[in-house]
Amino acid sequence: METLRMYFKLLGISLRSRMQFRTDFFVGMVSVVLLNVFSLATIGVVLNQFQSLAGWSIWEIVFLYSLWMLGHSLFSLLFWHMEDLEFYLIQGTFDMFLVRPISPFLQFLGREINYTGVADLLVGVAGMAVALGQLNIHWNAAQAGYLVVVILAGCLIEFSITLCLACIAFWTGRSASSINTVMQVSFVIQRYPVDMYGTWFRVFATCVVPVAFINYYPARLLLGKVTPGDPWGWLSYLSPAVALALLYLASRVWKRAIRQYSSAGG
Repeated sequence: METLRMYFKLLGISLRSRMQFRTDFFVGMVSVVLLNVFSLATIGVVLNQFQSLAGWSIWEIVFLYSLWMLGHSLFSLLFWHMEDLEFYLIQGTFDMFLVRPISPFLQFLGREINYTGVADLLVGVAGMAVALGQLNIHWNAAQAGYLVVVILAGCLIEFSITLCLACIAFWTGRSASSINTVMQVSFVIQRYPVDMYGTWFRVFATCVVPVAFINYYPARLLLGKVTPGDPWGWLSYLSPAVALALLYLASRVWKRAIRQYSSAGG
């Protein structure tokens, strides 16, 4: 409980610091909204030509994109700055986390808050609401609860993968390029159903970098696309388990990386 209290206190300090620049706040929010609207418009143009992709209609794909956006908005709000870890290590400023009587990991996580994540959240909520209205979907309490779990799992999956990649900097001094590459690949995957990319790409997004568990597999379940005898159907239930497994892996990678850290001066 004390750890959470300290974490939220650090976030509050970061937010107050950010809000000193209100113009930057509103420009950033508008930019993120426009970027997501453009992405959705691009999807609409593609679907207008083909009517459906791999059996997914335009509103099902909007649902797919919005499901990713909801989890991504939490990641963007709280953990986007993890790609900056390499700069803390190179400049030697990471040492300040080690001399304070608080967990270095907690200090690093609470160092920044990316308020544009709020814009991602607004886009995700709006897109989800419109898609559900168009698809005329009505869930029971269990399905609605699973949606919430999936959103949190999506955030943790993205967080865990990014943390593992960020820790590369402890050994090589650089990690931002690896994070950006994986994020771009993930962004491409999240926009469309994995079915359309082919078997090998599906295996990659499921087993190598399991970003398909952020939105694709749970979306199949929530949209009623999992049918009896579906060989891939059981994967739609695994997002929470994948998130916990990756979170454990990321924690082990972080602990190993922090043990061998010798500061910028060697």
